[in-house]
Amino acid sequence: MKANRILYTIKEKVQETHNVVTLKLSCEEGLPKYCSGQFITVYFDDTGNAEGKAYTISSSPSEETLNITVKGVGQFSNRLCAMKNGDIVEASLPYGYFYSESPNTSLVMIAGGMGVAPFRSMIMDSIKNNHKRNLVLFTSNKKLEDSIFKHEFEKAKSEAPFFTIYNYITQDSALPEGVKNGRITVEDIINQTKDLHNKEFLICGSIAFVRDFWKGLKQAGIPEETIYTEAFF
Repeated sequence: MKANRILYTIKEKVQETHNVVTLKLSCEEGLPKYCSGQFITVYFDDTGNAEGKAYTISSSPSEETLNITVKGVGQFSNRLCAMKNGDIVEASLPYGYFYSESPNTSLVMIAGGMGVAPFRSMIMDSIKNNHKRNLVLFTSNKKLEDSIFKHEFEKAKSEAPFFTIYNYITQDSALPEGVKNGRITVEDIINQTKDLHNKEFLICGSIAFVRDFWKGLKQAGIPEETIYTEAFF
């Protein structure tokens, strides 16, 4: 095994949607420490890809497993989705800097599809350890059935009055109450968070999704230093 790589064991596999799974990982020597918003790189050396592929950690640091949430697209992701309990995954230690460095800010999180993964970690961590932090999550999915962590977030919202979620669906017309049809707009984000003080904005999703919201927030007068981004391919 190469330097800076460790072996994780799949302790549990959770089917989130028809093509998304959460792999709950454990380590024989104990889980490495990490911050919400970090990720690990998974390696399958027999593929000839020495760089591996990065996956955001979706568990909070206080949970008993280190979780990655994976959509079955591409060679690495399909291989991970096909793995079973007890299988071994070789991956890096956690790293990355997609997180706020202040415990006192309000977090406004904007997620496109799988971009919700790091926000689950942040939300669950704050619910356990920081009840003074306001959390607002905007999620965008094509279909209602694509909404990841939907039931977990609904439960969290009922238990934590400082957590608010706005769900947007772009390709379904018959939607339940509280779910909006269409795309998230910068105007919606500004209006729904205008009463929050000391805000930081975190955007995670495809390159185009992140780019458009980063530009839109800047044009709306949001200071660039309060906007954090993470894009996936």
